[in-house]
Amino acid sequence: MDAVGANRSYGPAAPGIAKQEGFGRQEMTIKADLSRLAEVRRFTDLACRAYGFSPETSYQIKLAMSEAVANAIEHGSTTPDDPIRLQVVYEGDAIAFYVSDGGTFIEPSMLYDHDLMDERGRGLGFIELLMDDVTINPSPEGTVIRFAKRLGD
Repeated sequence: MDAVGANRSYGPAAPGIAKQEGFGRQEMTIKADLSRLAEVRRFTDLACRAYGFSPETSYQIKLAMSEAVANAIEHGSTTPDDPIRLQVVYEGDAIAFYVSDGGTFIEPSMLYDHDLMDERGRGLGFIELLMDDVTINPSPEGTVIRFAKRLGD
């Protein structure tokens, strides 16, 4: 098995019912390495195609996933070997995307003074603008961000 295949796993994800025959609920686990973002975008693109999202909406979802995974790698991991878990789940009228890491969530407003020209602290805001629903669930085991896009949008 190659290095990419060794770090990828697909299988059951968060609770949900698979809508699309052949895609269903999927998950992928990567190491906390920014070089894996292209692979993450391909995984996300497969989900978008399977559920019939337009190219424009697919681009928005891939951007949101890239931001969420980059944040998990940068802020939710301590070593390049830490796992980042991605999940795609059909949830009724929407497709939900989950990104899980082992880090402790810190509210961005506590870190940045929000000068409009700052180059930091914008990722979560982008995700909130691009997606229909965003939830962050911090726990002692790590942080899970869930973001969803309604089908038919």
